[in-house]
Amino acid sequence: MTEKLEPIRCWRATVPTDWIDYNNHLTEGYYGVAFGYSGDMLLEELGFDANYREEHGTFYTVESRVRFLREIHVNADVHVNGWLLGCDEKRLHWLQELYVEGNEEPAATQEALLLHVVQGEDGEGPKVAPMKEPILSIASNIRDKHLAFPQPDFVGQAIRSLR
Repeated sequence: MTEKLEPIRCWRATVPTDWIDYNNHLTEGYYGVAFGYSGDMLLEELGFDANYREEHGTFYTVESRVRFLREIHVNADVHVNGWLLGCDEKRLHWLQELYVEGNEEPAATQEALLLHVVQGEDGEGPKVAPMKEPILSIASNIRDKHLAFPQPDFVGQAIRSLR
């Protein structure tokens, strides 16, 4: 029997009133809040915790692209599914999809590239460095499972120039 391909269900909430803008739907910045919280939860799935940060480093998001596809209104129950599209010893590439309960199509997506960094010596700024175990193995295993995910055509695309 083939294992069913499942995303990581990594965050859920009910949209509060103070997340709503003058157009009566979720304001732009709170999509980022949702994806930020869910991204932290995706990292936890990889074994990334306070002990790891203290001993081995952290992750910085260095590129992110959000696509706003549908309006989200106050009191909507929302959740985020995450897919690990790629990883190597220093980078994670993932796709997150924000859903309103009861709707099978995402309301928004976020694609992000993260770098693993450590603090430089003698107070130097952070430097890119390889991930330590068990995070690299866990990420590789999840990536291998998610390779069967049909990659959407928008992945890896940029905003079109108006020039």
